[in-house]
Amino acid sequence: MQSFLYKSLFLLLSFFALLFSPTSAQNQTLSPSQNKLLIRLYHILQSPPVLSPLNTSTNFCYLPQSPNLTITCSNNQITQLIIVGDRPFSPNWYSSLSASFSIDAFFTTLVKLSSLEVLSLVSLGIWGPLPSKIDRLNSLRVLNLSSNYIYGELPQEISTMTSLQNLVLSTNYINGTVPNLKPLTGLTELDLSFNRLGPDFPSLSNTIVKLVLKNNSLTKIPQNLANSLSMVEEVDLSYNQLSGWVPSSLFSLPSIQYLDLSHNKLTGQLPQTLKCGNSISFLDISNNMLSGTLPSCMVSNSSNRVVNFSWNCLNSVDSKNQHPNSYCNEGALAAVLPPPNDVSTSKKNNTSLIVGIVGGILGGVVIIAILVGIVLKKAKKEGRFEGGNVFKPKEGKSLAKKSSRTPAEKRHATQAARLGAMGVTPYRIFTLEDLEEATNNFDHSNLIKDSAQGQLYMGRLQDGTTVVVRCLKLKQKYVSQNLAQYMDIISKLRHRHLVSIIGHCISDGQDFTNTATMVYLVLENVSNGTLRSHLTEWRKREMLKWPQRVTAAIGVARGVQFLHNVSVPGITGNDITADNVFLDLTLTAKVGNFNLPNLPCNKNHKGGSESPISLFEENDHRSIRNIEQGQKEDIYGLGLILLEVITGKPAQSQNQLDSIKSALEQGLNEDQEKLKAIVDPAICGTFAIDSLRTVVELTLNCLSENVRDRPSIDDVLWNLQYSVQVQEGWASSGNLSVQF
Repeated sequence: MQSFLYKSLFLLLSFFALLFSPTSAQNQTLSPSQNKLLIRLYHILQSPPVLSPLNTSTNFCYLPQSPNLTITCSNNQITQLIIVGDRPFSPNWYSSLSASFSIDAFFTTLVKLSSLEVLSLVSLGIWGPLPSKIDRLNSLRVLNLSSNYIYGELPQEISTMTSLQNLVLSTNYINGTVPNLKPLTGLTELDLSFNRLGPDFPSLSNTIVKLVLKNNSLTKIPQNLANSLSMVEEVDLSYNQLSGWVPSSLFSLPSIQYLDLSHNKLTGQLPQTLKCGNSISFLDISNNMLSGTLPSCMVSNSSNRVVNFSWNCLNSVDSKNQHPNSYCNEGALAAVLPPPNDVSTSKKNNTSLIVGIVGGILGGVVIIAILVGIVLKKAKKEGRFEGGNVFKPKEGKSLAKKSSRTPAEKRHATQAARLGAMGVTPYRIFTLEDLEEATNNFDHSNLIKDSAQGQLYMGRLQDGTTVVVRCLKLKQKYVSQNLAQYMDIISKLRHRHLVSIIGHCISDGQDFTNTATMVYLVLENVSNGTLRSHLTEWRKREMLKWPQRVTAAIGVARGVQFLHNVSVPGITGNDITADNVFLDLTLTAKVGNFNLPNLPCNKNHKGGSESPISLFEENDHRSIRNIEQGQKEDIYGLGLILLEVITGKPAQSQNQLDSIKSALEQGLNEDQEKLKAIVDPAICGTFAIDSLRTVVELTLNCLSENVRDRPSIDDVLWNLQYSVQVQEGWASSGNLSVQF
């Protein structure tokens, strides 16, 4: 009994010693400057509920830790800051942070917490390009900014943050190429999933254990990728645009346990000698364009390994869940080409055969015969002999070489990187005086258009930038909260392929009263003419060849895709015509005169929607428009644009449209001469026949009378990008002089 009392007393004294230890959390006292920084961050984030304890606490280091809020201190400095908000990312919604939020001001404050080792800011609605000053947090081991609205390219300064061990930036709008991560020799987890990164694969440190790049725009798996993944256990590259052959070494990584390559465009055959790593327990190669027979390590019955290989063109026992071979042959021409290490062997065999046939011919005749024989045999074998013309890729290059950056995008990649994901001027709020000065007090000489859609004025800002000012009347019933929400949506209507809104002004300042007032939208001025003018007035403007036309069509599709997803409900039922597509000086296509967004009539987004802007009559049905119907109307408009891209002129009537469609169908199915007769003569000799056929098929689908048969905007983009893929392969083969 006495021993028990001694032990109890010892434990009690130990507890009080720990409780009142000078190093305990509750005795950590932050410097006044660190306290002010936290309060400042709270206000910049516009007072998220998760940070409300900061209003009542006097010692932030003593706040109870929870999954949503953790503040850890050491030596009177904040070392860990974990905040999980209630503003989750949604691809069909917008950040709840208002247009006054500044990501630059936020990080300017944040980097002053220089002792941070763990920083996790999740679902807080943070929007804007990630500032380069992030590298000032040089003690960071963990950086998690997932489920926000960060856009633009990652700053190169990420490469200097050598203390990083976990980098998680998933579910944002980050695009472009990832900076070189090889200097991050301590990095073990990299999660950049659900962004828009690409087309190039990132350079990685060989310390990576978990690599998640799911749902991006990557186009090619480097053949030497396995060299950078010697320690990796989990790899997820699903839902990208990966094409070409899969490096065999990826399956046999020494530590690999989980490998997901599903939902890409991977082609070719997996070698029968392929070995799977001993530790791999999950393997998914489904929904690609793979052919041939599965390697034995993927078909063995084992309870320790799950393999999903459905929806390819594989000769498997489960033929019900495979596409026919024609699907992979037509969908990816690269599938018929051997990998680089087999090219020389194939050519040697062909050469030997030809030499045996023409062995009696001497000198130069022999050489010519060999070259001609190789070309003809290879074209015939690969099914690329069309009407006597051979389309031959350069040695070692795939005919269907994929690049998500079209020629126009490649020319302006540097500019796009500087301007961020939106590719336009940062959004700002103007004063009425700014716009009066820009338009000379809205002088009649600057009036461009006056219609039910509002008045349009040409203007010039103080910095010399030419803009267009759109004057709109607000409905009386909209009060401050609804109007502020609406202007938040308006501020998001900035995209490289839109005539973007770069700012606004409300005529009565920030009062937001219930009385009728005006709102002025400031748009960028695109002054290089419309797509239609470039197609029909080519004597006055630069003549657009086939690659430029498809590039412009891709730009239009991307602009429409953005409109469909930027808000809830999406912006649909737009006036998508070639006259409303504008080309800038770099021939980048921008959709103009699009509809303005609506607001849901209730919080559940049911019962229709309406706009605070007085653009339509009160009995207009736009407020209850079926969103899917509006999307399909936009697809039909895209089809009409594609028709002009092909023929070089618009259809003047429904009868003419039906006649052109009928001729295109016959040209596809029966007589290519009819197809040739319809194509704009200005582009003859500039296109690959398979590239043209892809766009013609897509056009007919978009113009289907049955709304349900029209493709989605994502399908439109996929097919147009595939057309570019075929075109680039044809161009790289040196056949630009071949006429169709």
